[in-house]
Amino acid sequence: MSDLIYDSGLSIQELLDRGFELPIHFAAVGSNGSVVAGTYRPLDDASGLDCRITAQTGDADGLTAPVNIMFVDRRGESAVVVVRRLSRQLRENAPAAWPIQ
Repeated sequence: MSDLIYDSGLSIQELLDRGFELPIHFAAVGSNGSVVAGTYRPLDDASGLDCRITAQTGDADGLTAPVNIMFVDRRGESAVVVVRRLSRQLRENAPAAWPIQ
């Protein structure tokens, strides 16, 4: 099974562009039951974001796709991102960034 890499920075930026406010909390659950949860906060010097993992469970393989990720901002606004494994042909022709649905 090949690794699937997800760039959470693209999702966080999209959420901020849509009006989400920091901090943004998240919980990611893989189809194998593995879970990772944490919080994105601004760095002290405002040069970027810090991600702090607050809970993590699961096996050595990590999160297995599909992975459902729920994001919640400080006001309770929420969004869900589903990360799916793509076929090789679709992956080779995929755009650099997929929009949040």
